[in-house]
Amino acid sequence: MLVVGGLAVAAPVMMGVAAAAAAAGLLLYWFGRCRHGGRLGLLPPTTNADGSRTPARWYCDQCGRSWPAGLDEHDSAPVVRFSGYDPSKLPAAARRAAMLEKQRQALAVKRAGLGAARAEAPAAASATVTSITRRRVAG
Repeated sequence: MLVVGGLAVAAPVMMGVAAAAAAAGLLLYWFGRCRHGGRLGLLPPTTNADGSRTPARWYCDQCGRSWPAGLDEHDSAPVVRFSGYDPSKLPAAARRAAMLEKQRQALAVKRAGLGAARAEAPAAASATVTSITRRRVAG
């Protein structure tokens, strides 16, 4: 009878100690795990020695783990907006480039403090732009 009474008192104490040890272990695991809060590195996609492809992966420097970055997954093909060469756009592009160069030069002169001392030069007539194929034919 004494043994049964001792077990009745010791069993709840032992269960409490076991539960406390389990809770302490769980807390140590929870606070000891890496949350990847530090700097992450992005490992590039590589080809292995056997020819298989490893996709891009994130790498945590704190815990040393890596996981797929998910950058290779595309739902649709890219949209092609420009293809080929359009010679009809050449004169407009040349005019824009000449105008930009003039504006950059004017700003540089103004920054240098020479804008007020110099008389403004009259605007030059726009240059005639010819394509390289026309130059080759004419020359």
